Amino acid sequence: MARKITKKEIEKPDSFQAALNTAGAYISANKSKIYLASGIALAIILISSGWYLYRMNYEEKALRLYAIANITSMKAARQGGASDQNTIKMYNDVITQYPGSKAAMMSYYQMGNMCYNLGDMDASINAYTEFLKEATDGSDLKILAYNSIGYCYEKKADLPRALESFEKAANAKSGGGFDGMTYRNMARIYEEMDNKGKALEYYQKALSYTADPSMELLLKRIISTIN
Repeated sequence: MARKITKKEIEKPDSFQAALNTAGAYISANKSKIYLASGIALAIILISSGWYLYRMNYEEKALRLYAIANITSMKAARQGGASDQNTIKMYNDVITQYPGSKAAMMSYYQMGNMCYNLGDMDASINAYTEFLKEATDGSDLKILAYNSIGYCYEKKADLPRALESFEKAANAKSGGGFDGMTYRNMARIYEEMDNKGKALEYYQKALSYTADPSMELLLKRIISTIN
């Protein structure tokens, strides 16, 4: 048999309805604050969405221009042509028109390679340095850029700065297999600086990271001559 509802229970206000009434009273008393907060929240959402769409479009346009420069560069390489100033200008256009884009960052890296091939070591160093300002930690290209700067300084016969760049490459760890190459570079510079002890140390380190049989044989021969 169902329990009989008392008059007191019927007259007792519903807890949910009471909560609604309280919320309604709060909203009525604080309309201006609530509208302001809602407006700010909506503005933030709209600005964030607009910025995201703008950046997507910005990066897409930059990537298209970078792709044209890259295709031109690869065609020249396949045809046996060397890097030229026109292709460098195409990469520079990406940087000028879309600064801060990922394509601009990669354009600096490509310009570093091309300027090195053209024998302009200073321009190559500058381009790689700009690339490194935006390169993420753990990137293989970051290690390659430091090594490339080291090659530039080695070409300029500035061995201390070459060594410094190779050391930065060694400290910039990544998932790639560039440790052996970096240690070989450091060992070579120490050898050129007539520091046989350090040269031997880093040739041995390079050997421990080498999987290529021909390179392993070469390093063993070098180590034996230093010993």
